[in-house]
Amino acid sequence: MPGAELPAAGLCARCRHAAVQRSARGSEFWRCRRADRDPAYLRYPPLPVLRCPGHEAGRPDRGETAG
Repeated sequence: MPGAELPAAGLCARCRHAAVQRSARGSEFWRCRRADRDPAYLRYPPLPVLRCPGHEAGRPDRGETAG
């Protein structure tokens, strides 16, 4: 979507490789699951992610809870 405003997480908010982990205090941490297999990717990239060669459109996994 050219010209569309990205959410605070940037591309991660629309990537099938993203996983959101929530702490017991309500903080959200965006994890890149590509990092599990490829060391070129950061496990917890600085947000917002504006460019990513591994981005694939899809829905992030929002089922994880930390702590």
